[in-house]
Amino acid sequence: MNSPKSEFDRLIEIAGTTPFSGWDFSALEGRWKVGHPSWDYRAIAREHIAHAPSLLDLGTGGGEFLATLAPLPPKAFATEGYAPNLEVARQRLAPLGVQVLAMLGDLQIPMPDASVHLVLDRHEEFDSREVNRVLQPGGHFITQQVGASNCEEVRDKLGVKGTRPTNAVSNSRALGEEISRAGFDIERSEEVRTSYEFLDVGALVYFLRAVPWEVPGFSLTHHRKDLEAIHHEIKTKGSFRATHHLMLVIAQRPR
Repeated sequence: MNSPKSEFDRLIEIAGTTPFSGWDFSALEGRWKVGHPSWDYRAIAREHIAHAPSLLDLGTGGGEFLATLAPLPPKAFATEGYAPNLEVARQRLAPLGVQVLAMLGDLQIPMPDASVHLVLDRHEEFDSREVNRVLQPGGHFITQQVGASNCEEVRDKLGVKGTRPTNAVSNSRALGEEISRAGFDIERSEEVRTSYEFLDVGALVYFLRAVPWEVPGFSLTHHRKDLEAIHHEIKTKGSFRATHHLMLVIAQRPR
């Protein structure tokens, strides 16, 4: 007779097999807490959308967030580089009039020069020169990026070094300078460090499956002992906390 599985084994087994698609973290409801930045990216995006006849959303995932910004401009586009998300995004966004485009290699945006008035980017890597190219003069680029300190406690616990990010995300000043060098005027630049709070180890495992770039090479087998230590910490302290590092830059292409 097989012995019953431990709570730890049950949690990581469920987390390792629960499907994930698009950018939907509803499976973690009640199992984690995420600190919010001092700004409201959704409100900022909506304010600019109200005055923009055309829009491009970079790295739309499954289109979950962009759909919450409706009504959208008459001309609306989105890009996505992860193939499994493309059909998810198209099914969700087509009824809203959004054309979803497959992202090309080397961060090339598959759109003509000066073709949109507003570019949104929520956590997607980008080439500032490409963003400048597709924006019309006077158009705005609004990006919220995950900073280099994000999840550093998780990487420390699992003994993993982070990957070198595409963009200059050590701090908001560096990110703003990078965008400025591509020909933008920076209108706003902020950053904040809040926290993720994982209430069970399965929530952390599910999160790491969804964002594999945070802990390169993460494996349930290889990191089992580290995960057991995190499970023990959660049972002892009630949660496992990690840094949530976010940055906001709003820039305009000069007229």
